[in-house]
Amino acid sequence: SDAWPLGDPVVRLKNHLIHKGVWSDERHAQAEAEILETVIAAQKEAESHGTLHAGGKPSTRDMFEGVYAEMPPHLRRQRQQAGV
Repeated sequence: SDAWPLGDPVVRLKNHLIHKGVWSDERHAQAEAEILETVIAAQKEAESHGTLHAGGKPSTRDMFEGVYAEMPPHLRRQRQQAGV
């Protein structure tokens, strides 16, 4: 890739660490599996609250509440325009 003329930096680091004897293909595969498991669990947790296509829809008020300690003026105006 033009972005990485020396090759993918993650693959380069993995190979460097394997060459130094502090990493292995087996440990790399195990780490990737653990990371994927964590990502899938986080996705399922997020989807349990609903998605764009299914589940509960938050109210318009939820877009404005609990985001800022003090709501900026432009958001106060938008909230008033939305009637919430």
